[in-house]
Amino acid sequence: MEQSAFSRETLTRLPQNRQVQFALAILGALILTAVVLLIPKERLTDAAVALLTALLWPYVILVAIILFRSQFVSFISALIISIQSGRGFKFAGFELTALTDQAKRIPKPLGDEITLENIALLHTSFLSAEGTNRFNDGHTYYQFEVIVIAPDAVMDRIESVTYNLEDSWPEALRTKKINDRRSRFKMKELANGTSIVRADVYFRGQEPPLSLNRFIDLRAEGPRI
Repeated sequence: MEQSAFSRETLTRLPQNRQVQFALAILGALILTAVVLLIPKERLTDAAVALLTALLWPYVILVAIILFRSQFVSFISALIISIQSGRGFKFAGFELTALTDQAKRIPKPLGDEITLENIALLHTSFLSAEGTNRFNDGHTYYQFEVIVIAPDAVMDRIESVTYNLEDSWPEALRTKKINDRRSRFKMKELANGTSIVRADVYFRGQEPPLSLNRFIDLRAEGPRI
């Protein structure tokens, strides 16, 4: 029987190892199809459908990565370059913010003294299903995150940041001292409404600390920072 144009042209263009990968992918797809066809209709419960779906998607993603490995590597490389260059990344409602661009907008201090012009707070928020289920009080909870944005010369001099939340939080949770410079002194918390966060930023070789504040509005899918 004459080989179809699709299979003949596709296989002749693939290197030998890619032919093996392609054949394994087709074989796996046939096995999954056969499994589905062999299950009686009365046995196809919601649980069975959920299980098959859970098995199918990882397989499809794995096959796509194997067959289009070079394109996948190029995409990841382009993504990394885009983020490192300050352009960020946005796809299908998901947004990853590049912090370099925001920091460039803030001027460096002219001398040794750091002022409010040289530093700022940035925040994001997104829905927290875990928090909503945990409290189960009829409110929708969001996770919000606050970080420090400043030029590198300013960031290097920060010793710690103490965040102060409003009185609606339990007293034990109202004050949070963060020392992690690598995270840009990120503070995470849950909220079900807007609020104002105050932050005291302590610097090496400078007294007193600078006091900043940030109005926290809540978005269902804010960028990751």
